[in-house]
Amino acid sequence: MKLEYLQTAQAGLGWFRGYYRKNPQLNLAKAVAALRVAELTLRDNPMAGERFDDFETVREYKIIGTAFSLLYTVAGERVLIIDLRDQRGFRSSEALRAFVLELRQRYKLEGK
Repeated sequence: MKLEYLQTAQAGLGWFRGYYRKNPQLNLAKAVAALRVAELTLRDNPMAGERFDDFETVREYKIIGTAFSLLYTVAGERVLIIDLRDQRGFRSSEALRAFVLELRQRYKLEGK
């Protein structure tokens, strides 16, 4: 499977980088390595994540050793990363809801 970050994930990626830069006591290299492991896991097993909230086609995969997770959907032979989410709620999941219609139209996704 091919893994692709959507434009909607840019804010989450920025938050992730900024969070670790502002907290130098945390290990950025270890967090990035855990993110890469999560990406490889989803490439090999796209259904590894759990269903996210009330979305039928959106899944969440927690990044081990961090407070972050990947929100994604599977479309054909692609894993589409919707957001890199701070599980503590420091970033609102409203960004995901705001882009649902655009994502459905752009990638011809069905369901809720």
